[in-house]
Amino acid sequence: MLSGRLWAAGYPDTIRLSQLDRGPVYLRDRCVLSRTDRQASWLSMFRQTGGERVSSNLPTNGQQVYWLRLLVRNDADTSRTVYTYAATSQTVVCYRLLPDSGRLIDSLRCGTMVPRRDWATPDDDQYLPLRFGPRQTTVVLIRVANRPGLLPALTHSELPRPSLGLRFESESLHFRQALFQYRRNLPELQYRSWVQGGLLFFLLFVVLIYLYYRRPLYGYYALYVLAGCLYALLKTRTYTPIGQVFATMPLLRYHAMESIVWAGWGAYMYFLVELLDLTRTHPAAARQLRQWGRFAIAYSLLAGGLLLLTNDGGLYQLSYWFCRLVFVPVHVAVLVWMLWRVPSVLTRYVVVGNVLLTVIGVLASLRAGEIILVGESLPGYVDNLLMLPLGVLLEIIVFALALAHRIRIIDRERQASQAAYIDEIEQRTAYEKRLAEVEMLALRSQMNPHFLFNSLNTIEYFVLKGDEANATRYLSNFSRLLRLILNHSNEDTVRLTEEVSGLQLYLELESSRFDENFQYVIDIDPAIDQDAVVIPPLLLQPFVENAIWHGLQHSHRPDKCVWLRVLMLDEETIQFEIEDNGIGREQAARLKSRSATRQKSLGMAITQQRIDLFNRNYPSQLNVQLIDLADAGRCGTLVRITYQLRLTSPSRPQTSHNQL
Repeated sequence: MLSGRLWAAGYPDTIRLSQLDRGPVYLRDRCVLSRTDRQASWLSMFRQTGGERVSSNLPTNGQQVYWLRLLVRNDADTSRTVYTYAATSQTVVCYRLLPDSGRLIDSLRCGTMVPRRDWATPDDDQYLPLRFGPRQTTVVLIRVANRPGLLPALTHSELPRPSLGLRFESESLHFRQALFQYRRNLPELQYRSWVQGGLLFFLLFVVLIYLYYRRPLYGYYALYVLAGCLYALLKTRTYTPIGQVFATMPLLRYHAMESIVWAGWGAYMYFLVELLDLTRTHPAAARQLRQWGRFAIAYSLLAGGLLLLTNDGGLYQLSYWFCRLVFVPVHVAVLVWMLWRVPSVLTRYVVVGNVLLTVIGVLASLRAGEIILVGESLPGYVDNLLMLPLGVLLEIIVFALALAHRIRIIDRERQASQAAYIDEIEQRTAYEKRLAEVEMLALRSQMNPHFLFNSLNTIEYFVLKGDEANATRYLSNFSRLLRLILNHSNEDTVRLTEEVSGLQLYLELESSRFDENFQYVIDIDPAIDQDAVVIPPLLLQPFVENAIWHGLQHSHRPDKCVWLRVLMLDEETIQFEIEDNGIGREQAARLKSRSATRQKSLGMAITQQRIDLFNRNYPSQLNVQLIDLADAGRCGTLVRITYQLRLTSPSRPQTSHNQL
């Protein structure tokens, strides 16, 4: 207790609070210093006698704890508050004790590594407010040390060195300086908020793009923007809302920045590979850049984790210089290689973005080191924009333009590919259509010899029979029908009037051939404009022929007849009905005559193929339905053809390739 009685008696190192009215008092000039390990307590230091004076050039060691002992007296009749400035020390703990008994009055903490919940002031980690009663004298013990990590230090480095530049300030001086600092930092705070807002906007925008398209290019770019955002947010001052959030995790706030920077650089390597399409153009270089990206990310996670667990200043220095001596040269080499080997317009964006980041970063470092703009401000306080996050934002904006250019290139390539694909499809479709038309023409060409064969047999029959009148009449009708068929041989469609005229000639020929033993009836709906309706040529003739040869030829009834009805179902649909009262399909099938089978295979089979080809290649559709009238209590067969038509002008249809 001897030292306490000496201080209370007016020991020369006693600090009187009235001295603070003339300015701040630096504690190293008025205190006694002791060095201990981390286990020393405030009580042991109070009881300790002796110590050393603090010289201005005293080197400190990050592995030691420094105790400043001093006596403070409030020589005023009123209570006073004194603010202790802790400088940049990681942890500062102030104990106030009664001089005689050593009873602890209070203890306060602050420092760059002290969580916000333990701060002595609500919005600042560098000040300790000490409240002294009237005429009160107290012993002040101040513990200055680095924060220990969860794991023992790996390097036992002296870094970072605790700062002993603590000082006392009066309350009025503290508030004046705080107001001055706030006013001076207000432009910087505003500019920094704008930069952070821009980074967050880009981050949200890119994340939404990635979630929509799910392309690696946008994912890597989003990771790079995320690294820039986190770095900018971690640089926020502690008195801001964002700064106070991160102040609850001081170790993360201090050590994560380096890891975030180089993890972002790893994502940047992947981004370059995707942006410049190096996997396709330079696969070997793409693999190397990805390897560097993986190495940077893995190193950042490992180094960051060790720093968070150890808070080792020596390890921090090793990591700091390792990154700059390894990753920075690699980065420069990559840029030089891109300028030399990747002749793409996107390379210019990459170079421009890196130049902006480098220039802003250098200027920000020179300004922070008080090499340029010392005590000066540019108009609008734009000198506060000289910060690394601004360089990151400008680079990200340039990369956004590069992405837009890349999207435009991809869009042009896609359009060219689609145009080529459409052209290929059109050529293939035209080829297939032409092939189908040739096939239909071939089928129709097969029908004509079939009909000619039957007609010539009939003429031969009349001649051999000596029936010159019927032979002459048959030959006349046959020549007219043949001329009509030849006129239609190169046409896609014919008018309904022409088809009906040809069909009427055919029915007359077949009636003459069978000695007039069947009748035919053609009934056309008056609502149908026969000159406006066009149909494929020879559409109805095979069905009429089939009705005669397979239905009526083997029938013994005297009133054999074929009906052709053309009905208008609606404005775009016509229905053809070909009905006979012959023996029906079931009985015809039981006869199994070779001629009937051969005729069916030549006639109906070819017609069905023509209909199938027509429906496959043209929007107009034909639907054929065969109905056995025996099911309805009658006999014979009904063929119902539904045709989707398109009305044309009265002029003759244009000749193109054959449809059916």
